[in-house]
Amino acid sequence: MPFTQGNSRTIPVPLLDHVVVLLDGAAFRDICACAMLREQFARVKPKKVTSSIAGQYSALGLAGENTLLELFDGALPGPRRLTGGLVFSFEHPGSVQRARELLDTGPGIGGHYELVQRTNSDTGEFRPWYHMLRTDLGEDSPLLMFLNEVTPEYYDSVSARRGPDGELLRSSYLDAAFGAGGRRWLRDITAVTLRVRPQRATRMANALTALGYRATTTPPEHTGDPAAGAGPTYRITGPGVDIGLVGSATAPEGVLDITTDLHEAPRQHQEFVFGGTSRLVLRQNGTAHWTFTPPA
Repeated sequence: MPFTQGNSRTIPVPLLDHVVVLLDGAAFRDICACAMLREQFARVKPKKVTSSIAGQYSALGLAGENTLLELFDGALPGPRRLTGGLVFSFEHPGSVQRARELLDTGPGIGGHYELVQRTNSDTGEFRPWYHMLRTDLGEDSPLLMFLNEVTPEYYDSVSARRGPDGELLRSSYLDAAFGAGGRRWLRDITAVTLRVRPQRATRMANALTALGYRATTTPPEHTGDPAAGAGPTYRITGPGVDIGLVGSATAPEGVLDITTDLHEAPRQHQEFVFGGTSRLVLRQNGTAHWTFTPPA
């Protein structure tokens, strides 16, 4: 359901769109060179963009049916060092403005809105691309959490097919961007885990619960491991995805892993190592688990 009911008013529920991960050079090069990823695992496409927010940047996208893994080499675009994050999208036009109201009025949440524009490759002019609502995670945050809504004009301009009620479908947008033919193993991202400062984890959980997600917490574990503890672990559940936020006061923040569904199970367990910081495991139960080491 794209909407839930709360406080007698409709609440737009954002859907996971893509997971952003910063990689070191060795891992990024190995991933780009991996034929299995291109030929069997996912629709893969290098991405080079000039936007009004980030300027020029490039990345590698790996697309499923509705969700995308976006990998960056060395530096994410923006005024400060970023290590990764989560991007959600609204499929119903107008949802982002209602979400903006909810975040602005919710206790301890807040967000920044901007209409992002993209350069027209033919004319060189900027044109509206998507509405971006950036959750306030603190000025020092190396993580991002965006709530986006592509403009109908841009959606139609790339020949993406709308849903029966005019929805700006994630699947159609990815088909337009990556091509619709040649099914690969990757179906969609179903779970993601991030290591986060405790206060940032609370902000992320508050924002998502204000928009219809459900959150539970478990107390911190005092194991002596600096990569764990110092904050509770949140499990946040929404449409088609489970999000884990592991609180840590000292360890580097970033995406730790993703889990995906596969269209078909591999005949045998397969493992791929990229550099010394990333590992992809294809499981015989029809899922894949991809781990990352956040940069210090």
